[in-house]
Amino acid sequence: MDADGFWDLVESSAADGPACGHAERLTARLAGLPLPEVLEFQLRLDEARAPLDTPGTLAVAKAVLRDWVGDDGLWYFYGWLLGLGREAHHLAVHAPDVLADHPAFRRLAALPRERWDDHDFPEWETLNYCAHEAYEQLTGEEDGLEEALEAIGHDSPCNAEFDEPVWTPEQRAARLPRLTALFAEAT
Repeated sequence: MDADGFWDLVESSAADGPACGHAERLTARLAGLPLPEVLEFQLRLDEARAPLDTPGTLAVAKAVLRDWVGDDGLWYFYGWLLGLGREAHHLAVHAPDVLADHPAFRRLAALPRERWDDHDFPEWETLNYCAHEAYEQLTGEEDGLEEALEAIGHDSPCNAEFDEPVWTPEQRAARLPRLTALFAEAT
């Protein structure tokens, strides 16, 4: 599976119904593929996450979540960004402030955070399990995907890690002025 195949699966599973069924649709589609494609999906997922591992993406998450971002929350936020599709991913990596124009970001900003429900919250934790569940459905092996990844020398990350310094609130406001303003108005 190449990057186009990865994004096609992610985007089509998001487009075909409500967010609450996104992971189930993706898992079902993966389970309908040959086993090597499921492994390749996980590799492409890890590749897509890697460039998000920056202080800039953390700053985006902090703007959206009003500074309530822990390790797990950031990792799940990455999943949400990926679920928005290739274009949102590209913006998050290369022009994060432009995300202020993205409909998903504008919708979140229009809703007071205390009114967010599970469908509004910008996270997609279950993305982490789609390929694993599909692999298990195809093989009956609970840890089969992990073992297959280890066999090829790949260790999937399980949380965000970057070496660069975290941006201060002042740096975030200067580097992400539109996002900062959009979500400052939402508080």
